[in-house]
Amino acid sequence: MKFNLFWRKSVDRSKRFLLRETQAVNTIEKTPLHASLVKNAEVLTERLGRNSDFAACHFTCMNRNVSLFFLYSLADSDRLNRQVIVPLQQRAGMFPTAVETSLAEDEEKSLIVFIQENIISASDILRVEDWQAAIEQILHGKALLLVDGETAGLAVGVKKENGRSIEPPETEQSVIGPKDSFVETLNTNIGLVRQRLRDPYLRVESVVVGRRTKQETAVLYLADVANPRIVEEVRRRLSCIETDSLIGQMQLQEYLENNSFSLFPQLRPTERPDVTCSYLIEGNVAVMVEGASHVLLLPITFFQLLETVDDYYTSWQYATLIRFVRMIALFFSITTPGLYLSLVAYNPELIPTRLLISMDAARVKVAFPFLVEIFIMELMIEILREAGVKLPKPVGQAVSIIGGLVIGEAAVNANLVSPVTVVIVALTAISSFTAPVYYLGITYRILRFFLLICSSLLGTYGFILGLLFIHAHVARLVSFGVPYLAPLSPLRLRDWADMLIRIPMKKLHTRPAFLKTRKPKKGENTPMMRPDKRNT
Repeated sequence: MKFNLFWRKSVDRSKRFLLRETQAVNTIEKTPLHASLVKNAEVLTERLGRNSDFAACHFTCMNRNVSLFFLYSLADSDRLNRQVIVPLQQRAGMFPTAVETSLAEDEEKSLIVFIQENIISASDILRVEDWQAAIEQILHGKALLLVDGETAGLAVGVKKENGRSIEPPETEQSVIGPKDSFVETLNTNIGLVRQRLRDPYLRVESVVVGRRTKQETAVLYLADVANPRIVEEVRRRLSCIETDSLIGQMQLQEYLENNSFSLFPQLRPTERPDVTCSYLIEGNVAVMVEGASHVLLLPITFFQLLETVDDYYTSWQYATLIRFVRMIALFFSITTPGLYLSLVAYNPELIPTRLLISMDAARVKVAFPFLVEIFIMELMIEILREAGVKLPKPVGQAVSIIGGLVIGEAAVNANLVSPVTVVIVALTAISSFTAPVYYLGITYRILRFFLLICSSLLGTYGFILGLLFIHAHVARLVSFGVPYLAPLSPLRLRDWADMLIRIPMKKLHTRPAFLKTRKPKKGENTPMMRPDKRNT
């Protein structure tokens, strides 16, 4: 598959998106700061002073008026006192000529530079010279230090880190693997990746998305492995996002996907740092969002969505067997209700005679037709599943198990459904739980209803046409230039070693060919690359 699929839109339209995005994100005028501290304080008070959590500290340091502006709901008061206020107060009585002597040695050095180099002990300090940068830094949790007579200020990093502790993963549990997962703090998530991937080629690029929320998004990749065209495409799509807010990773996923109307996920969300590191080593790209506990991995293929973390923490024979079991469960989850309806309602001659007689005897007293009977049970299963998710965990499990048994048995005794239908629907529901990715399980559930409707209209022919339609749609999907059905279509037998099957780890010497990585083989030693201009 050629990578020109990246640029289906015209270049002019992409440039227009970039220009509009730049104008939208920078909603604050980029005007320079005033030399007068009083005027600067008036501007800040006018823009942020109506907030109850806006604070300003005014004091004198070295015979100069100094003001500190911050939002105490975002700033850490202990760090603010220890790194900024106390050092400035200790130098308050410093003889002014000592500073003048130091500044006279370097004519280009200003007082704000002297404070940055000799007084403030914080490591995260940014020099700001316009209102756009100054206000955005305050909204990101930093404290703005302004000195009377200076046309520049210092944004000191004193942000309060509000986040939960690292806990075991919930959606991707492993029997033997690590028990840590990502949290909602971006810096913590990046640290979890760096703890496992101590590679100097690991690049972390930051992109701000959202006009109002200004959500910080990080792009992670290995510079000497990842395909540069995929990385550049990720940057382009992130810069073209036009939205007021970015709530979580699912909203970002819809913006990044090639076909947002498709039921099949074209990016893989994961909450495990070990899974993220394994994909980065293979040549994929990871996208993190501030406030989200899942990381998006891209590009992705359909067969990679069927992989779990336990495939690499167990023997290769068992991992290969379980992968085929998941594929069989996928077939059952999507096709069983529609196939059952098409056979019993339209083509009963295809069913063995003894089985057909037994099925007819079981539903003699059932008043509803086959389609209504199946829909009743499917609707009950979906209601129980949704109730189990919304309720507290201990109560939800009890409701799902007891409710399914009681309602199923009651429906059979009331002659609403036949026992065979209960078995078919239960097999379908259990098979859908084998999906390693939660969103893929949702796709199973929706496609099951689609095939059920096709079978109710045209019988076996409708069932086959529905399968062909699904296959044609999946074969057409592309994830960042990578065919969705790779390595099956286009056929690459070399990539089957870690897709459809899993051979022993010591035999896995190559990366997936469909990613077109810079280093196709693992373990290659390359000289240090020149620093990327984008990262310097």
